Amino acid sequence: MSKSLIITVRINEYMSRALNPHVPFTPDEIAETAAECRAAGASIIHFHARTPDGGKCHAPEVYAEIVAKIRDRTDILIDSTLGQITVKEDENRLAHVKLMAQKSRTRPDFAAVDTGSSNIDAYDAAQKKFLTTDKVYLNSTETCLFLARGMTEAGVKPHLSVWAVPFVRMVDAFLDMGAITEPAYVQCVLAEGGIVGAHPCTPRGLEALIDFLPPQRRIEWTVACKEGNLFNVATTALERGGHLAPGIGDYPYPELGCPTNAQLVRRCAELGRAMGREPATTDEARRMLGIAGH
Repeated sequence: MSKSLIITVRINEYMSRALNPHVPFTPDEIAETAAECRAAGASIIHFHARTPDGGKCHAPEVYAEIVAKIRDRTDILIDSTLGQITVKEDENRLAHVKLMAQKSRTRPDFAAVDTGSSNIDAYDAAQKKFLTTDKVYLNSTETCLFLARGMTEAGVKPHLSVWAVPFVRMVDAFLDMGAITEPAYVQCVLAEGGIVGAHPCTPRGLEALIDFLPPQRRIEWTVACKEGNLFNVATTALERGGHLAPGIGDYPYPELGCPTNAQLVRRCAELGRAMGREPATTDEARRMLGIAGH
């Protein structure tokens, strides 16, 4: 039997509704999206807290409200953000995870740790210039260890994002020293839209990452694409035994008519089935990723 397909839906990030009107902002909208995506075949949801008008929100109590409302609606596994470059201090980046973990109803199953640093400025080839020149996604080794250990102590599994080969090598080092435990869940982050700080969203760009995953380790990996169409590498990921992490939070998909998150999930599920890989249930995803039940 083929391996089940884990679909992690990345629902909002910091995406604007001007680019896709279906981006959820409020806790109720996020919970509704979670239920729709679970019904479409997703087993994990990744979200960012947002203000009602779409601004960035880092309030721990809002994150806790979102998780509680998702749990009221669906059994989907929950992957919380750490705020990317918008929250600087290590302790503050972890504050909402620690608060949510105090109660099983609000404890997320995962939280994201990017295992290295990268420049994420976008280059505009038409204008022959970078649109910004100071966007550094800074994650020192000390920070990564602090976050991974803090999550583990809180009963939350680190979800490891890798943007380039050195990030992948860091995952192996963390596994070797016991800072994270197997099975690891690794997300390969590809990028388009002028972002040159990650591998391109092409089969070769993806394979350059997964070819360096340590074969002696138990690792499940997925792939996401910032500012680009994930379906450019979806078949490659499925053929290589990986999983998919689509979402309008990363890219509005205008070529698909600006779909909802659930519509993207359904499209991934259909592709998986066509290749003999049924979407994983939440129980299957728990077993594959070593996640305890609530």
